[in-house]
Amino acid sequence: KSRLSAERYLALAADPARVAAVTGNPKAPSLEGYLFPATYEIGTATTEEFLVDRQVEAFRRTMAGINLKDAKAKNLSEYDVVTIASMIEREVRVPQERRLVAGVIYNRLKRGMRLDIDATVQYPLGEWRELTGTDLKSSSPYNTRRFSGLPPGPICNPGRASLVAAAHPLDTPYLFYV
Repeated sequence: KSRLSAERYLALAADPARVAAVTGNPKAPSLEGYLFPATYEIGTATTEEFLVDRQVEAFRRTMAGINLKDAKAKNLSEYDVVTIASMIEREVRVPQERRLVAGVIYNRLKRGMRLDIDATVQYPLGEWRELTGTDLKSSSPYNTRRFSGLPPGPICNPGRASLVAAAHPLDTPYLFYV
C-alpha cells in the first residue's frame, strides 16, 4: 500500500520554483495542465516527488510530438496552448469538436472578445456543477464570462487530443459553439 500524501503532492504541484521551472511562467499558479493524465504504477516506495516528476515527464514527451508552429504564429506560448487545451478538455463532450472549439477560442481571442467558457467559472469554485447567476458575477480572474483573454492558467490537466486541438485549431469563421 502506498503512503502518498495528497497534501504533500498538492504542495509540490504549487511550489513556485518547481512551477516556474516546469511551465516557464513565473506567474503560473501551479503545475495544473502539466501533470499529464495517465495511469501510473505506484508502490510502497513511490514518493510524491516521483509521481509529480513522472507526470511532468509524460507531459513533456507528449508535447514533444506536437508542433506549436500555428500557435506561435498567433503569438501564443506553450503555456497559452496548455491553458486553451485545458478549456477544451473541460468543455468538449464530442471528441470530433475539439478543433472546432479551439478555432472559436482563437477567433474570440483575436477579436478581444470574452471567451464565455463556463468551465473557467467553475474552476475556482472547486467543483464542476451548474452555474448560478452569482457564480457568473464572480471576480475571479478565471471568470471568462467577465474578463477578456485567457484565464491565469490551465483549469485541468488536458490529454493529448485536447493539446493537439489547441495547437492546431480548425480554421473557422465561427465565434460561438454549443
